[in-house]
Amino acid sequence: MKILIATDKFKDSLTAKEVCEGLKRGILRTFSTAKIETLPLADGGEGTLETLQSAWGGDFITCEVKDPLSRKIAANYLWIEEKQTAIIEMARASGIELLKQNERNCLITSTYGTGELINDALEKGAKEIILTFGGSATNDAGIGMATALGYEFLTKKGEILEPIGKNLQEISLINIEKIHPKLSQTKFIVATDVSNPFYGKEGASYVFSPQKGANNQAVKILDLGLQNLNQLIKKDFNIDLQTVSGSGAGGGIGGGAVAFLKAEIKSAAQWILDINHIERQLKNVDLLITGEGKIDSQTWQGKLISQLVLQAEQTQTPVILVCGTLHDVESVIAQHSVLYASSILNEPMNLEKALENAFELVEYHGALLGKLLGGIRLKKP
Repeated sequence: MKILIATDKFKDSLTAKEVCEGLKRGILRTFSTAKIETLPLADGGEGTLETLQSAWGGDFITCEVKDPLSRKIAANYLWIEEKQTAIIEMARASGIELLKQNERNCLITSTYGTGELINDALEKGAKEIILTFGGSATNDAGIGMATALGYEFLTKKGEILEPIGKNLQEISLINIEKIHPKLSQTKFIVATDVSNPFYGKEGASYVFSPQKGANNQAVKILDLGLQNLNQLIKKDFNIDLQTVSGSGAGGGIGGGAVAFLKAEIKSAAQWILDINHIERQLKNVDLLITGEGKIDSQTWQGKLISQLVLQAEQTQTPVILVCGTLHDVESVIAQHSVLYASSILNEPMNLEKALENAFELVEYHGALLGKLLGGIRLKKP
């Protein structure tokens, strides 16, 4: 039997590569004749660069940049010389995991460090820069990023504002006279599966900023700031970010990238699958094993796993889902190509224990799957 193991990460416990490796080890323990290929995946968040390096090659370039609170840190991006392309994961410079729990406050965080990574790529001669916005600590609509690239955001009195979330309301003028000259010569792509608008009840602030330390009052301040910035962008750039799907990604940096970088927004999930030639891979295997940390109703709303399962259905490849937590079983049952779905948890346990023993649990689960698959020898129709 030919099996493709292609999973996303199990958040806060295992990388996608570790999940794939654990399942493979377990299956081969009880089904030694299985032929297994592994394909760690990512949806634009943590681990995306490693997934892309596996597919495209390239080198990691490390720079000194500012973290969300303007402290100096080392962050990297993926540089593919032959394509003159940089892939920048904003979480590496402006991510929430860079901050302690008591430091998370998106009124005062900034995407400046992400802009510094872009600046470095421009100086290397990048013709294309691909940005992913998962795991951000910010709600500054990308004004920090833009500031690092030469934009200035001014008050009514002409004073230059610090590019942080709470100052979005104070912006009265956007100065473009000092922007990096190579911005207009470079193609920018935003890869995200967030479809939220720029502001409002479904926008960046109301939906995402509470996860980044914003209380109810802060959410309102940030949302009003996004509305203010959008009015200026409409006036100066003739772009209404509220009408751009995905402009709310990364605390509004999705919209900021469209306005300040002239970026195009694409589906991260489909982009990753296309790069890895997933359709061809599925046609050459008898079974797909995939999954992520939590499978619930959100899984089927255009996320990576849902796109992968859809491709499996199109190639008539049966699917087994593996996860840490399994919710909304009805939605799983509704997936035509899914034969079975299960959690790796083999006994009642608290979250701390599950995270601590995640790799062992994945490997054990793989061993159980190996016994099943070795016995029934699934075949494609």
